[in-house]
Amino acid sequence: MSVITTIVLNENPEEVILFLTKNELGIDLPRLDGLYNRAKWAHVSDNMGLLHLVWKMRDAGLVEMTDTRITRGVNWREPTFMLEGKYTFD
Repeated sequence: MSVITTIVLNENPEEVILFLTKNELGIDLPRLDGLYNRAKWAHVSDNMGLLHLVWKMRDAGLVEMTDTRITRGVNWREPTFMLEGKYTFD
């Protein structure tokens, strides 16, 4: 199992989205949807639940959306699990 899959399965979706938007490229909504679909919608009900979470994060300034691209927002913060050094990336 990849580290990303482990993170999706074990962490709060808001924290996962913050992690996936840490660089300037961010992530496309279809790719984010695919990550959660393969994880059997861990911690979110379905793709609409995931979309509502992204909108909530956008409204809070944590992320920005341009078409289907999600990038870090003005209020973006480092995910807690990254601050704790919970995962290693080889």
